[in-house]
Amino acid sequence: MASEPAGSAKVRRMAGLYYMLQGVGVISWWILLYAAPQYRRYFVLEQNSETSRLAFWLADLFLLGIGSIVAGVLCLTDQRLKEIAAWFVTGAVSYATLYSFTFTMTTDSGWLGVVFMGPAMIWSGVFAVGMTFRQDMFRKAAEASTGWILLKTFTQIVVVWSIILVVFPYLITVVEDKLGIERFSFAFQRPIAAILFVAISSVGVLAAYTMSKIGQGTPLPLDHAKKLVIRGPYAYVRNPMAVSGVGQGLAVALFLGSPLVALYALMGSLIWQLIFRPLEEDDLAARFGDDYLGYCREVKCWVPRPSAYQMEGTPDSSNSIDSPLGRM
Repeated sequence: MASEPAGSAKVRRMAGLYYMLQGVGVISWWILLYAAPQYRRYFVLEQNSETSRLAFWLADLFLLGIGSIVAGVLCLTDQRLKEIAAWFVTGAVSYATLYSFTFTMTTDSGWLGVVFMGPAMIWSGVFAVGMTFRQDMFRKAAEASTGWILLKTFTQIVVVWSIILVVFPYLITVVEDKLGIERFSFAFQRPIAAILFVAISSVGVLAAYTMSKIGQGTPLPLDHAKKLVIRGPYAYVRNPMAVSGVGQGLAVALFLGSPLVALYALMGSLIWQLIFRPLEEDDLAARFGDDYLGYCREVKCWVPRPSAYQMEGTPDSSNSIDSPLGRM
């Protein structure tokens, strides 16, 4: 039987710890609500009644609380039912979250519960996806012209950035206003945020262009680069698009003066760091072997190098005068 890749093992262990923590958190939350009734008012779904919220206790404790702990144990001990347990828990928390969200929109009460349950739904889901599809998540792009690959790449950028950097932050600020969370502000805040956003976005655009032109693939995992890319921004930092994405999110948070949008951006970076990065690195190591491992030793994931990395024996690396980037 083949040994489990290091990245997959890391994701499985992190999933186990997360599900255990989630289960303990759910059980502790219900104990708090019954032991300290004065806190119930922050989570009620109807302003004049606690019944609609308290009616969740049995399903939450057994399906989500105990279910999460069982899923955590199965993940940590690497049992064959771990993926099924992860999806069971994801279904339980997703149903509770969406039901509560619908109820909250109807009554305009209980927004704090949605703030806690939303991230739980996302984390449960991405861990379930990571463990289930880890071997099929990254696929080489099909043969195509460079123009078609660039068109796909920039179409993805427009769609993904519109959702992640416009739609989601707007929805978060709506919830923020419902909770009465104050926005922060200072002189020249929005011009500074706009300048930072443009600067950081340019790194992401250049990285996407480099991946498409040199790697002959797109940033989408199911349409990944066919060649190891160590040129352009990749010669300085291993994941320039991830660095750019986190920076963009924080710049949007600065523009809006939104603490919750800042937390949203940081949560996105954690999801990528703990789940998708290890799986991607498994795939890259398997495909590119020692070249990629040597690159990893010299170029960090988040902290840029002061000078461009050049692989030994490759005169056309990013800091070479005859780099293909010069002919783009």
